[in-house]
Amino acid sequence: MKKFIVLFVAVMAMFATTAKAQSSLLATLNHEGTISTFYGTDALIQAHAAAADGDVITLSSGTFQSVNITKAVTLRGAGMVLDAATQTEPTVLANEFSINISDETTQRLTIEGIYTNQRVTINKLKNAMFLKDRFSSIYFGSSQSYGKDLTFIHCRITREYSGNNSSNNSAVFQNCLINVNSIIGKNYIFNNCLFLGEYTTHCYNSEYKNCIILNSYSTESTSTYYNNLYCKYSGSNSFNVTNNTNVEVAKDNEAIKNLFGYSDDNEYKLTEAAKALIKGTDGTEVGIYGGNLPYDPTPTNPQISKFNVAAKTTADGKLSVDIEVKSAE
Repeated sequence: MKKFIVLFVAVMAMFATTAKAQSSLLATLNHEGTISTFYGTDALIQAHAAAADGDVITLSSGTFQSVNITKAVTLRGAGMVLDAATQTEPTVLANEFSINISDETTQRLTIEGIYTNQRVTINKLKNAMFLKDRFSSIYFGSSQSYGKDLTFIHCRITREYSGNNSSNNSAVFQNCLINVNSIIGKNYIFNNCLFLGEYTTHCYNSEYKNCIILNSYSTESTSTYYNNLYCKYSGSNSFNVTNNTNVEVAKDNEAIKNLFGYSDDNEYKLTEAAKALIKGTDGTEVGIYGGNLPYDPTPTNPQISKFNVAAKTTADGKLSVDIEVKSAE
């Protein structure tokens, strides 16, 4: 169940002109309990500039200019999809951005509930968490770049995850949808994931468990595979594993035909016939709706669902702002 919190605040006109405040785009910055607000397409850029490690930035629905992230903040959006029940639109980051965070910070970067169709470049990143985000391309900037102890939960990656073979790299993908032609790197764990692209299994020292792997080209001898449902790329016979807990299915099998081809609108739920083909190691279905964390794109964090501003200031020079924040219970 969800609850709604309505906040009424009076903001001095000196902090925002009427024209600027009437923008539907809003970012709030929580720094040690003090809340600052920023408006318009550059609101994220301004909030990040004012933030310190450990701060929380919350974005409304709408399209924001991206910012190169250099601080270990918590960045919260309204979601990566349209919430039909509440008519909450996604939070979109409009252009490419990079992530480069010092190893010296003791804080964790967390990004939840955002949508981007642009490349995200990782230069230096440790112990970060990505929840319920939709990414296009995640790219490691150079051979010296790394992403260590990264966690992706209920994310969609639709074009590229291009890491490298550095021993510093490691990541867990939990109930994620991955539509890429290759994932480059090593030391990955894939639990209850759905792979849609071709050549998806070229990861070294990695583990695949309770996944659905479509158009698979080959396996790696240094990786392990348990209770995966897979079909081979163009009839290739190179999907070979050392155990018999995986189940092969033909590409033209009616049970899985709804899983092919990527669309942001497709929920990729299994048919009953597909569920009957194999069970996961825990007895639940394979793929993104199995395990103890079934896929759900709705953010867990509070979301700015309404933002109304009075047309003019009051006689004493104040501007009335009505903000509705939705939170999950």
